[in-house]
Amino acid sequence: MVTGIHPRQGPLRPFEKSGPTIENVPMQMPQLDILALEPFYGGERKSMLETILRFSRHRWTVLKLPPRRIERRLAAAAHWFGEQISRHWSGHIDVLFCSEAMNLADLLRFVPELATKPSVVYFHDNQLPPIGSTPDNPLQVVNISTAAAATEVWFNSHYHKRTFLRRAKALVEQLPELAGHDPVPEVTDKAAFMPPPVDQTLSQQIIQSESVVRDPRTIFVDTRNANTKLLNEALTMLHRREKYKLITVGPVEGLTDDLPRRTIAEDDEPAQIRALHEAFVVVSGRPYANYDHHAVRGLLLGCWPIFPNAACYPELLPKSLHPLCLYDTADADRLVTQLQNSWWIEQPAKYKDELFAILTRFDAVQACQAMDDRLEQLAIAYTLS
Repeated sequence: MVTGIHPRQGPLRPFEKSGPTIENVPMQMPQLDILALEPFYGGERKSMLETILRFSRHRWTVLKLPPRRIERRLAAAAHWFGEQISRHWSGHIDVLFCSEAMNLADLLRFVPELATKPSVVYFHDNQLPPIGSTPDNPLQVVNISTAAAATEVWFNSHYHKRTFLRRAKALVEQLPELAGHDPVPEVTDKAAFMPPPVDQTLSQQIIQSESVVRDPRTIFVDTRNANTKLLNEALTMLHRREKYKLITVGPVEGLTDDLPRRTIAEDDEPAQIRALHEAFVVVSGRPYANYDHHAVRGLLLGCWPIFPNAACYPELLPKSLHPLCLYDTADADRLVTQLQNSWWIEQPAKYKDELFAILTRFDAVQACQAMDDRLEQLAIAYTLS
């Protein structure tokens, strides 16, 4: 496992585990049996569960469905999992774990035995409508009912937690059927930030077995859910002024064919890691990202960040880097200027120490230990009650 921003820069430092605690509950318990249900097994969800399986000290059983059309998963995944568990499951369960792609309230109705166990829902994303929009689909309420049914809800960034609670409050105010029992205060009490673990084992193996040279003129961009119009405008302007190499991951629709780029498949993790080792700059064009796996991994591997001054990105960087690395999402000129400056500016003193403190939370060993400890607390509290 790579334990620093770059293999040559030294180890990451320990951190204080975040998230709430249950007072006066002993922390030692035999190995737990955790049933994890993932209706949308792909991308960051798949990566996180695979990392947990490698680093957790507990026993995990994962049931999954492929990542196809989130609205179908919200509507039907609970039925499918409920039927599978009712017909075929005979194992012991200490904790139920699922993502927000599951309608947990429905699942607990289909399999009442699961309601006697503590449940944790991990919010990678949320399907609540933006504040100010009119709810026109029953599925827009599923995430609220899921959060209300869970023992605890975990979010992958502080920004995501705040955004979810604000959207939930605005949605409840528009729904008369929820006026009698507003679930938001209860959900707020059990909501916590729990950093997703990022496994750097493959990165270390690549560096040890291959010679990957960092190119100061190589830029890495993830185009999934990005503002491609802004990226297109900024990268085209930069192409007129400077020579650079561009590596993209994700859809290429919207980017001009004139840009000198190399595209990597979204399911080719080794190629993505090689590209991040090769790139000097990692750029995000995602102004509404609740979490950015490629951004975190790029920072861990020593890339210089150029991120939107929005969403989860300010909390990923120390304040000393904000003026140099965060850009206005409506200003392509500013993005171009920061990209050019990344090749010439002097980096702030001691920013690496500040960055270490932030990124340690995502280290696979540390993050999985934080999850394991919290799951033990929940299981013990249920046992005592």
